Amino acid sequence: MHASGVLAASPESIGETLASGQQVTRPLVITNTGTTPITALLYEAYAQPSLAMAHAWGPASVPLPQQEQSLDPRLATQLDEPSERGAFIVYLHDQADLSAAYGITDWGERGWFVYRTLVEHAERTQRALRAELSARGLAYRPFWIVNAVYVEGTLTDAQALERRADVALVRTDARVAVAPQVSAPASLDERCSSDGNPVCWNIRAIGADRVWNEFGITGQGITVASIDTGVLGIHPALRDRYRGALGGGMYDHNYNWYDPQGAFPMPVDQNGHGTHTTGTIVGSRPGGERFGVAPGARWIAAQGCDGSFCSESDLFAAAQWILAPTDLNDRNPRPDLRPMIVNNSWAGGSNDPWYAGYTAAWRAAGIFPVFAAGNGVGACRTIASPGDYADVVAVGATNRSGSIASFSLRGPAADGRMKPDFVAPGDGGIYSASLNDGYTTLRGTSMATPHVAGVAALLYAANPALIGDYDATYAILRDTARRRDDPQCGVVAGGGNNVYGWGLIDAHAAVARARVDVPWLRLPTTTLNLDPGQSASVNVTLDASGVATPGIYTARIQIYAGDLTLPPVTVTVTMVVTGAGGTLVTGIVRDAETGTPLAATVRTENGASTTTAADGTFALVLTTGVHTLTASARSYAPRQRTITVPTDGSVDFGLLLDAPQVALSTDYVTATLDFNTSVTRTVTITNTGTRPLTFEAKVGYAPFGIYRSDEPGGPVYRWIDLPPDAPTLELTNTTRIDGVPLGLTFPLYTYTVTETSITSDGTLMFDWPYPYTGLLERCLPATEAFFNLLAPFRTDLDPSRGGIVRYGTVNNGTTFVVSFEDVPTAAGPPDHTFTFQTLLHQDGRIVYQYRDLGALPERLSVGIQKSLNQVQRIGCGADTPIAPGLAIEFRPQFRPEGWVIVNPEKGSLEPGASTNLTFTYFWQAPPQGNHLRTTIVISSSDPRRRTATIMTEAAMRPAPHVVWLGIVAR
Repeated sequence: MHASGVLAASPESIGETLASGQQVTRPLVITNTGTTPITALLYEAYAQPSLAMAHAWGPASVPLPQQEQSLDPRLATQLDEPSERGAFIVYLHDQADLSAAYGITDWGERGWFVYRTLVEHAERTQRALRAELSARGLAYRPFWIVNAVYVEGTLTDAQALERRADVALVRTDARVAVAPQVSAPASLDERCSSDGNPVCWNIRAIGADRVWNEFGITGQGITVASIDTGVLGIHPALRDRYRGALGGGMYDHNYNWYDPQGAFPMPVDQNGHGTHTTGTIVGSRPGGERFGVAPGARWIAAQGCDGSFCSESDLFAAAQWILAPTDLNDRNPRPDLRPMIVNNSWAGGSNDPWYAGYTAAWRAAGIFPVFAAGNGVGACRTIASPGDYADVVAVGATNRSGSIASFSLRGPAADGRMKPDFVAPGDGGIYSASLNDGYTTLRGTSMATPHVAGVAALLYAANPALIGDYDATYAILRDTARRRDDPQCGVVAGGGNNVYGWGLIDAHAAVARARVDVPWLRLPTTTLNLDPGQSASVNVTLDASGVATPGIYTARIQIYAGDLTLPPVTVTVTMVVTGAGGTLVTGIVRDAETGTPLAATVRTENGASTTTAADGTFALVLTTGVHTLTASARSYAPRQRTITVPTDGSVDFGLLLDAPQVALSTDYVTATLDFNTSVTRTVTITNTGTRPLTFEAKVGYAPFGIYRSDEPGGPVYRWIDLPPDAPTLELTNTTRIDGVPLGLTFPLYTYTVTETSITSDGTLMFDWPYPYTGLLERCLPATEAFFNLLAPFRTDLDPSRGGIVRYGTVNNGTTFVVSFEDVPTAAGPPDHTFTFQTLLHQDGRIVYQYRDLGALPERLSVGIQKSLNQVQRIGCGADTPIAPGLAIEFRPQFRPEGWVIVNPEKGSLEPGASTNLTFTYFWQAPPQGNHLRTTIVISSSDPRRRTATIMTEAAMRPAPHVVWLGIVAR
């Protein structure tokens, strides 16, 4: 008999000796020795005990906020009257060391260690400060999660406290925002799914429904906390998943709900934001839509935000309660009841470490923190705090086709680290719970964040050994995320970048990676409902055909009493396999399209399996006869082969990506229109993959038609040699010269310009009033000038190292030319130079010409930018399609949405299905309507081809008659 808490198992070990191919079944009796009903959770595990938590390290001590002055200058403004009182937080220098917590594997013991270490440190070091506060008659509240005290006092009080030797800084009680709501367009689909599927589109996009259906894992045994505007606890979609729900309409809010103001003794939400985000973690509509990622998990909540804003002191108190939940009187803390995961769908400014102390304490206690990347203008280096911290997960938002949302803030962080970490659905309408027992769709990184919190809950339910191990959890999420290339804000080794992070979170792939499936051990069930004193027998099967060769095999059966943070009952299992040897079968597993070797598993019909080596090869020992082998790899569709042993040669597998795949019948469409007519063309889009495909089609942004000298009908390359006395621009590294005269009036978009600014980095700007600080992004769009940027050769050039930059007006005053001649980059060899020029014609045409080009830099971009969301790109990186002797001409034209439309604009296709995209063209009058060109952009869920483009052109025949009307003015 082996017992742990309220569970007992007999026998405590199972051992058998079997011949090759033999199997045996043995009974295992599990008993509820407690006084309340429980649900026993059974897991397979390998023999070696998990020491993961002991090897996962994080911040050792609690860091302090950073501010330039030890006394927050905002206080002088807020407390400008001598007697005026306000709230501020006093931080002490001496902060606790929590490094020993990372070596503690027991969940309860680890939490208590962190709590006691922090509390005892605060009690010891705050005595003198508290005594002074009492002597001054000031109201205060001591905190321990960070060694600090909340104080209400005057500016004079704050100044006096700041002068104390033990005080590090005094900071105002500032306010941060719930990640600002993103306004919903009129076209927003407010349904859970456009196809009527009760499992919402976003849940299917990350594969969470496959985790429920294929693995039977829903987050059972896991608690997730929310710091937000609260939660409507009685909402039908959420009330049964509340950890305080006792059944029969009864609730216990102690240790499960926290309001820092003490106004609400039960879970409430006066905003709706927190109800919505919590719904995305665990929610489902009774008898209806399923929109929670981990519907079997439990939630608890702290109301850190009042309405749409959150005071730092409330977030401070909420963070402390998360680490050690208290009763409704804010007493009797229980760190053993802390959540495994905490969702934070709120954000402040960028590069602000004010919350870093709290996240460090959470990490030391084993809590997995998830934060919103923040909403705003989706430019590089805008990622919000605390999401930009190194020890938390930041989540950006994607739309229904998997593309980044325009409002999702991007990295890198101020110190160059990649951010966000992952992306998840947050645009296109996320359906979840709302106030008044209702349901609504919202958009924002707030909506994306709980997807990752929910996936973490699924991981922990799949493999409890991961609980408390941030590094191992992060590694699984990273290695299974669906990569999405986007170099515009910088990339990192391994396929990550500062727009999508490591990619779209993949619940199914992550859980498949995390869960333990011992191939020779089988359990008939993973859950047992046991009343007090009740026993149940489980038949445990040991199958020698599930191993590749004879030998000694060991595993464990872990039995939990519902709460996965409590120690399980462990039953050890040993199987000794004897028998004569068989025949060695070898082969290789590759990607069927690329030939790349895959990390795969090859399994026999009896369950025996082996994994491939780094080069994709595998080996199995099989008996003589017919066998069916199945090769499977993450994100690939499995493939079977029936072989006869001994074989004639290598047994190879080519696996197809288990994903949607977009195919277009053509990538080039033309139309010719007579006067005042319209014509249609069709392109067939097909899903040739194995999973449903979602797509969106839209007309590309193209105020200019782009033509190249190396194509029919393109411009003629004609280099313009400026005269020797042409004006020279004295540019050095990272400089800009303003007020360069064009010598003509140039029409740019909807207005005209007569001068330009020219940078050392190969760009032209118009009317950008801010100082020039150089290049941030690798690709367009570029934030060194939000608007009206011409980029003929945008890279880090340095004319002070060589070459010359000249300009002038030619062709009888109708063409402005700026010419970069033999200019090197700032870091490359000085003889590795580039010669190119930009021509601005009086009729609005823009021409880029290239004469002599060395090897193209990796950080190169070419194109035109009207705004951050309105860019026409030629290319980015060393493979940008430019070469010596090339001219690229941008010809002004009617806006494409006025002469071509596409229908349908969005849709979904099952594997093998097709549909037609209809392009409708409308006649436009010359001269701009003579020849028009744009692209139709297809964004889809195809992981290898997220964006496909169709070039389309329309030739407009002139009207048969033109009538000129004269006007006589008097």
